[in-house]
Parts: sequence; structure tokens; C-alpha cells
Amino acid sequence: LVLIILTVSTVVFWALFEQSAASMTLFADRVMDRNMLGIEFTAAQFGSLNALFIFLFAPVFALLWTSLQRRGLEPGTPVKFALGIAQAGLGFGALIIGAAQPDEAGLVAGYWMVLAYLLHTTGELCLSPVGLSAVTKLAVPSVVGVMMGSWFLATAYSEFVAAQLAKLAAIETVDGAVTDVGLALASYTELFSGLLYIGLASAALLLLISPLLKKMMHGIH
Repeated sequence: LVLIILTVSTVVFWALFEQSAASMTLFADRVMDRNMLGIEFTAAQFGSLNALFIFLFAPVFALLWTSLQRRGLEPGTPVKFALGIAQAGLGFGALIIGAAQPDEAGLVAGYWMVLAYLLHTTGELCLSPVGLSAVTKLAVPSVVGVMMGSWFLATAYSEFVAAQLAKLAAIETVDGAVTDVGLALASYTELFSGLLYIGLASAALLLLISPLLKKMMHGIH
């Protein structure tokens, strides 16, 4: 039962996280000033920030968890999942703040997208590495393979959910360019606000029931 709850929670996380391949890239392309440090980046290039931040922060998180473990303070799997989902939601909060401070041309500074990707990546580092381990530890031994398949199926389903969410901010374009930057910015802000609330509410719910889940895990960390 704990594994089923965690699997469902991953759908929420990845549906938010995979906006990087949909609404976040379109946001960067249409309503964002992509010139940073004197370099004009393409919208797609911002997606590489996830890989960069993983290389930079994976060792930091590994040291953090082991250090907390030695002190008996390492959070359990449900809490790590809640932290990951919350950070995915907060990534959209960064874009909302940026959207509220456009420049003279109505464009959002690219640094807010960098912050959004940073938060999404730190959330991924909280949730993703412990996910597969949770499957093998929590699944009934006779159906470990089935539960592993269900885990990946849930991940695949989250891609579908991500695409449906991105459609909520569909913008009419002419030759690939928006005709009204202000209207497009408002549409993306509305979508990202909803994603922020979904992420924070889901994380709060998971955090609220984490003591019960921990008890049901019978000592599995």
C-alpha cells in the first residue's frame, strides 16, 4: 500500500518536472529574454541545465544524506518524496515571480528559468534516486517485477499528464511567434500558478501522512 501511494505521488512529480519539455521550453521561447551574460541562448538550451545541476549537486546530496544518516537525522523515503514534489512546485513559483517583473519589452529575465531548473533538479535528487530502491524494498517478493513495471508505467503516464497540463496554456502563434506577449505571459502565469499549488498541496498531503507511511514500512527506511 505504501508503494502504491509513493508510485501515485511520482506521477505528480514527473508531470510537473516534464514541463521542461513542454510549457517551460515554450515559455522560454516566447516570453523570455534569453540573453544572459552577453550570450543569446536558445530555448532548448535551457533544458541542459538539469544535467548540469545533477553533475554539480548529486555529490552534495550524497554527502548530505550520509551525513544526516550518521546523526540519525536522515528523512525517510516518504519525506524525501514530499520534499521533491514541493521543490518541483516551487520551481514554477520562481517563474511566477519572474513573470510579475517583465522588462520594457514585456519579457521575463532568463535567470528565473535557471532558478526554476535548479529547484526542479534538487527535487529530482530528493525523489528519483530512492524511487527504484523503494520498489525493491517495499514490494511483495512474489510481485517485485510487476511492481517495477507499474513504477515505470506510472512514469510513462506522467508524461501524458504533463502534455495535457501544457495544453492549458496553448497560445496562438503566427509563424511561431506570439502576437500578444502580455496575453501569452498571463496564460503561462495562470498555468504555472496552478502547478505551484498542485505541487505544494501534494507535498503537504504526503508529508502529513508520512508518519503513518513510516509505521507501515516496518523499519524500511
